[in-house]
Amino acid sequence: MAFNITDITGYVDENSFELISKAVLETPLADSFNVRVGLKAGSNKIPIMNGDFYVQDGGSCGYTTSGDTTITQIDMNLKAAKVNQSYCPETLRQTFLSQSLAAGQFAGNESIPVEQLMAEYFVKKLNNFNENFLINGDGSYSGLTQIITEGNGATKVTGSTWTVSDAVAGAQGLYALLPDEVMMMDDLILVCSPQQYRVLQLAITQENYYHIAPGGELVVPGTSVKIIPSLGCTNAQKFMGSTSTLYLGTDLSSDFEQFRVFYSDADDEVRSIMKWAIGVAVTQPELWVYGVA
Repeated sequence: MAFNITDITGYVDENSFELISKAVLETPLADSFNVRVGLKAGSNKIPIMNGDFYVQDGGSCGYTTSGDTTITQIDMNLKAAKVNQSYCPETLRQTFLSQSLAAGQFAGNESIPVEQLMAEYFVKKLNNFNENFLINGDGSYSGLTQIITEGNGATKVTGSTWTVSDAVAGAQGLYALLPDEVMMMDDLILVCSPQQYRVLQLAITQENYYHIAPGGELVVPGTSVKIIPSLGCTNAQKFMGSTSTLYLGTDLSSDFEQFRVFYSDADDEVRSIMKWAIGVAVTQPELWVYGVA
């Protein structure tokens, strides 16, 4: 099968917006955030509207204004991130020729183009970074760990690494600690590590909750809380609250954000240039419950 690394440039150029969007937005946790696009790297203000809702007596004529609407702003600090790497074409040849044969190749199935394999490889790597960033931030840029804290009003639970025998009770215990105003919301999530997600899966089936279909959406038994695994979490870390308070900021509207992979003929190497911006904000951290070691 031919190996033409120069095809990577055209493929990535044609799919650049789709690839950077997928890398930033399509992670298990990012799907639960409210996304704000068009934001630039650095400090940003996110406007949030709230207000009173007074119901008046409708049995009489006239118009009387009642209640106030307020627009507040929350801070979101976006990190300008980039990846610059170079690769030897011969190394890539040995790597991707072995991967590009689809299963059942000799039964007539199509092979996967090298340029598609490379693009998907880079997207996966960016996904992993962004998923970790949402939880842990990066340096001076905050993630959920730095925002959902006891100091910001969230409810802290210690010693929250679960086993199969106590995982369901532990998750239900977090739910019981949620503030009353959050309990009835229909967008509640529990974010945990993949290992703890697996423990919950086993615990739910072993405790005879057979109404939960294998492979389907996993929820905390007796609640509507959706369980989401995140590579950014340690086994002790848990976050439970409403997705309506979660905001992810990015750009996706300017030339700053790039997803380029191209062959440099002069240097005989494949180069990657990836730039993007990402930031996290939580409007009401006091409505969250979180677990630590």
